[in-house]
Amino acid sequence: MEVNGRNIMFCGEGIGPLRGSGASRYVAVNLLYIGSHPAVIRGPVTGNIYEFSILEPVQSVDPRDAVDLLADRQFRLAR
Repeated sequence: MEVNGRNIMFCGEGIGPLRGSGASRYVAVNLLYIGSHPAVIRGPVTGNIYEFSILEPVQSVDPRDAVDLLADRQFRLAR
């Protein structure tokens, strides 16, 4: 993309999907679980299983699932 005579590239622009090992083209998002009990969640979009506990409250989540999980007050973006 050109802006004010300068070529600007956005993250991932011009890069095709990953090939080979079945890797997803989506970059995982780290979610923090603040619930008081362990939770096993099936991603509403991907069907991936995510296990959250008090000892391991941060998990990498596909961003397509993260959108729905973040609607629940028990999840936050991890920093």
